[in-house]
Amino acid sequence: MSELIVACVRTGTLYPFGYVTKLRNMIGRHMPLDYTMVCLTDQPDRCDGVIFIDVTAAALMGWWAKLLLFEPAWRERSQVIYFDLDTVIVGNVAPLADVAPEFAILESPVRRAGQRQYPCAYNSSCMTIGPGRCAFMWEQFDKRRSQLMLKHDRYGDQAAIEDLYPGAPFLQTLMGPGFFINYRDITMHQPKSAVVNFGGRNKPANCDIPWVRTAWA
Repeated sequence: MSELIVACVRTGTLYPFGYVTKLRNMIGRHMPLDYTMVCLTDQPDRCDGVIFIDVTAAALMGWWAKLLLFEPAWRERSQVIYFDLDTVIVGNVAPLADVAPEFAILESPVRRAGQRQYPCAYNSSCMTIGPGRCAFMWEQFDKRRSQLMLKHDRYGDQAAIEDLYPGAPFLQTLMGPGFFINYRDITMHQPKSAVVNFGGRNKPANCDIPWVRTAWA
């Protein structure tokens, strides 16, 4: 693998395989650096341009499979940039490779909208992990997975990650205004942002804004 990995996670069949190939295509258009794309998955689907790592043995479904991003064996000493499968990329994402901290994550859009009492500060739809860093997060999660999954049943992996790594720097702050945009804020006019984050039932596949449909291909 290269020194830079762009990663995604696909467990179960919530996301059709086309989400993987579309993310691959968008990364190919908007990542000018040398990189390896990796998909952690328990599904049999495969395509060119992506290294697929079978994580069936971990028995982590849905959002909990994101904790495998911190497992050190598959990524070795590579730097990791992670995107959710429902991300739409419309601009250069190479600056994410220059993020200095060992770990950074998006701040919850609910928190950023001013609801500071919202219980979970993190949004795990994009994360960066420094070269060879954060193995302790997987080790601690794996030791206490039942406890953490029960404790954070409502807010899922995001809350568990916050439990394991409180006070992480937020990518919106590190990257500056306009690099990320939440689906709640998109309009009929394509933004200058690089990354559009969807969530919940709101997906690129059911978005009827023309530029989103064009970019998500």
